[in-house]
Amino acid sequence: MSSPDFPHRTAPRPAAPPPAAAGAPGRLSEVMDRIGWTRAHAIVAGLVLAGMFFDALEQDTTGAITQGLKASFGAGTADLAFVNTVMIVGGLVGRVGTGYLADRKGRRYALAFNLLLYTLGGVLSAVSPNLVFLEVSRFIVGVGLGGEFTVGLALVTEMVATKYRGTVAASLNIGSGGVGNFVAFGLFLVVLGPLNDALGGTSASWRWLYVLLAVPAVLVVFIRRYMPESPRFLLSKGRLDEANAALTTLASGRLRRKNRGEVTPYLTEADIPAVVGRTVPLRTLATAGSLRRTAAIGIASWMSFGAQITLLVLMPSILVAQGYSISDSLAFTMVMNFGSLLGACAAALLARVVGRRTTVVAAAVLGCGAAVAFASFAHGTVLILLLGGTFQLFALLLNTTLAAWSPEVYPTEVRALGTSIVNGIGNVSGAVMPLVAVPVFAGWGMSGVFLMLASMYVVLAIAARFAPETYRLSLEEINRTPV
Repeated sequence: MSSPDFPHRTAPRPAAPPPAAAGAPGRLSEVMDRIGWTRAHAIVAGLVLAGMFFDALEQDTTGAITQGLKASFGAGTADLAFVNTVMIVGGLVGRVGTGYLADRKGRRYALAFNLLLYTLGGVLSAVSPNLVFLEVSRFIVGVGLGGEFTVGLALVTEMVATKYRGTVAASLNIGSGGVGNFVAFGLFLVVLGPLNDALGGTSASWRWLYVLLAVPAVLVVFIRRYMPESPRFLLSKGRLDEANAALTTLASGRLRRKNRGEVTPYLTEADIPAVVGRTVPLRTLATAGSLRRTAAIGIASWMSFGAQITLLVLMPSILVAQGYSISDSLAFTMVMNFGSLLGACAAALLARVVGRRTTVVAAAVLGCGAAVAFASFAHGTVLILLLGGTFQLFALLLNTTLAAWSPEVYPTEVRALGTSIVNGIGNVSGAVMPLVAVPVFAGWGMSGVFLMLASMYVVLAIAARFAPETYRLSLEEINRTPV
């Protein structure tokens, strides 16, 4: 991805911007579109993706360490579902709390706080002496990871040109929900399989797994010090000089601790928006238009995220109930998650050529069909892998597109908080729906669970019809009229 109409995108000292009407609507958007895509953008996206990668690995652990928690604490299926629920409730707190923090103090500030909190919770999980302590530590992990996802989305959405925005935001899920889910079960298979005895057996190997997930996050925290703040956030706070410095850094293609040399005056005081000087204006989220957007994407997120987490939590148990060993079930789940990678890649490609609403509705309908097919025909290894992978493809296509869509429908001054709220609705679903699915699985087996997921996708398709289309529109155009 490049921007041939902006020849100085990798130069250390960008030229002054071309003449434009100062203070004209969308002036910042025009500047961002002219800067295009540089190496600096790629590094920022990579650092955000790294945090989301750990998010995916952590979300998948509960289903994988089933036998370890049973051996250590005598945990049953309901206990495991509750551990997942506690972590997701923590994610809800993290999304809303750090969303507000990001709109008030900055996207970069909130990201650093989130990942440090996640690392602390991961270490505490590894040394948990009992199930209650583990539940508290997973709540802390959830708080850190919840904000990581939504604030990272807001940051990338605000930094990228309109042309590339949807593709780049969706690409984050290739590394997290796509590669992350696939690598997660590969890591689980190695640590809990061949390395299990060397790490102390079933009652101890799961602790080392948490250590392996927590330690690398410290390195990401250190590197993120070099990330620039979102120019849109800085301008919304009246910090004009810093906004120009951030734009100069992005245009130069190089991240550095401090700007050296001349800062290009892309923006003037006339470009500072009227919201400067306010605290985070929560009333912006309470207008009729904003509530309509929140309800539409929030319901879609409930159905999409709830379906995905339910499957991730219950799939190992479903396969064990069909007679497969825990090692086989982890290997099968890893293979199925190759569909997750394909779904995330498809979302990134479609974001460039197809509207968000069209993609979500079509994927929901096809995902419903895949769930019905799994419930009806998933008997034997080949069909389990094929149909499970197909369902995961549509699940990640939906989650990825909704993730890219949600930050686009809110203005800068409440973007992180608005994104956190709609994703938080999905977060609650991830806590509730696995608990709902446990008695469904007990009463109707695998078929009952997948028919439940199919019905959720029907509701998702209906809800998405009421959300605004954002395809090929700048963030300022989408939110020019108060919602």
